Amino acid sequence: MKQPIPDAALDDRLGFVGTAGSGKSYNAMGRIERLLQKHARICCVDPLGVFWGLRLMPDGKTPSGFNIPIFGGPHGDLPLTEHSGALIGETVAGMAESCIIDLSEIGTKAGERRFMLHFLTALYRKSKDEPLHLVIDEADMFAPQKLTDKDGEAAKLLGMMETVVRRGRIKGFIPWLITQRPAVIAKDVLSQVDGLVAFKLTSSQDRDALSAWVEGSAEKEDWKTMRAALPAMERGQGVVWIPGRGIMETVSFPEKMTFDSSRTPKRGEKKSTASLKPLDLGSLKDRLAKIDADRKADDPKTLRSEIAALRKELTSKSQITQNPAPDPKAIESARTEGYDRGLAEGLNRGENRAKAALASVTDRIKDALAIAEAATEALDSPAPPPAPRARPAPVAVPARPVPRPAPRPQANGRAPTGIGRSEQKIVDAIRWWNVLGIPAPSHAQAAFIAGYSHKSGTWATYLSRLRSAGMIEGRGDLALTESGLNEANEPDALPTREALWNAVLGKIDAPLQRILKPIIAEYPDALSHAAAADEAGYSPSSGTWATYLSRLRSLDLIEGRGELKAQGWLFP
Repeated sequence: MKQPIPDAALDDRLGFVGTAGSGKSYNAMGRIERLLQKHARICCVDPLGVFWGLRLMPDGKTPSGFNIPIFGGPHGDLPLTEHSGALIGETVAGMAESCIIDLSEIGTKAGERRFMLHFLTALYRKSKDEPLHLVIDEADMFAPQKLTDKDGEAAKLLGMMETVVRRGRIKGFIPWLITQRPAVIAKDVLSQVDGLVAFKLTSSQDRDALSAWVEGSAEKEDWKTMRAALPAMERGQGVVWIPGRGIMETVSFPEKMTFDSSRTPKRGEKKSTASLKPLDLGSLKDRLAKIDADRKADDPKTLRSEIAALRKELTSKSQITQNPAPDPKAIESARTEGYDRGLAEGLNRGENRAKAALASVTDRIKDALAIAEAATEALDSPAPPPAPRARPAPVAVPARPVPRPAPRPQANGRAPTGIGRSEQKIVDAIRWWNVLGIPAPSHAQAAFIAGYSHKSGTWATYLSRLRSAGMIEGRGDLALTESGLNEANEPDALPTREALWNAVLGKIDAPLQRILKPIIAEYPDALSHAAAADEAGYSPSSGTWATYLSRLRSLDLIEGRGELKAQGWLFP
């Protein structure tokens, strides 16, 4: 019998729609059989618990040869709960085998949605870009047109469904959506499919939903005839419309090769029973155990003792600054032992709240070491001249380089006025902004070019020294005095936005870089939490995500709550 959907079209994004009992799930499984024969990789999300029949021949006893592992449900080879979505998602992303995810025993719709949110998030992030047919039955439950909870897990799940269907192709996803009610599935999701397979539809609202989808791509008279025939379609009869392949016809689907586990018994008929022999999933269980162990290792509770040890070590290292003659070797030892160990043993443990906490600890270690370094410089530097009774009047700094007195000779890279290398970096950073056209940059602007954090105590110390030396003025913004202008070094190259961005990205750690880059690229527009998290590879519902956004806001790099936008000072 001629196949109603050609082999090439099985790799298209498809929607199977029809009322209960019309044959949509049954015939979708028939197409899955063809994919399994071709050794395609398939993941079936099965809220109703009906896909397990793919493992048996029609007699319900003989194995079909499709040894598909089943997660969850009464026929499951391995159990699952509503809280195991991320674990199963990571496992499926790394599997070469096909699988069925049976959600029928989770018990609640909220639990099923919770599982799916974390499953899809982990699957999308961990995907190896290999083709995967992702078949989702009852898709309207996970991508509804109307949301009652617009800020909760349902909204986040809808965002992930949109991402998988709309952008999943680059990750290798080939989504198939199955629904009884095309009128209640989100239009932004259904509109992304490449073709529709419509079975019996009695509701005028559901047929209208298809009409809106078909509009503009089919002959109106042809569709009018087919639309009128939908309410009277027999089981297994449907309309196949794949415009990209020039297919629009009413067809009858052949019976599938495997056991009909989705069949509803007629009145008085005893439901046939079948049992599955469990698969030997030793290697898969080992992989599950390893992923589970890795996830537990990322639990913040398991890192608390290490964080406490790092804080204790930080306290010890900070005592270096009280030594009247700091030993450079001791400083280097502290840098290696404290910073590298904290970074390697802490940050690499996982992208979670513990990771953010350790990043905060390492920032403090760097601040302590910077103070120690400044103390070392102070021992080698001549005492600063006494502050003048009257500070020289500031001069306006033009938008572009202005003539300056010839700089005095400098020996060994030290500033001739007695300020240290650290303070000189700040003076040069302010001058960098002057050349770019900003006469009085903000603390954040100057600090990032100088390579410091403007939220640290070290930064405040350096600014106090420069004010005492009569080099700068201003509190909210920083301007060079005439003395400061005379001592500032001209930039090696003409300042650009790209140079500014590189300086900013070089100052923050990798997780913050991944979040900030797409937000900068979107400027002057803002980016939604879901889109930014997707670009950066994080879950917008996680505590880690909130912590990272808080750090970016504290650094004056982003603004906004509902949407995220780069700060305007990044675009001089």
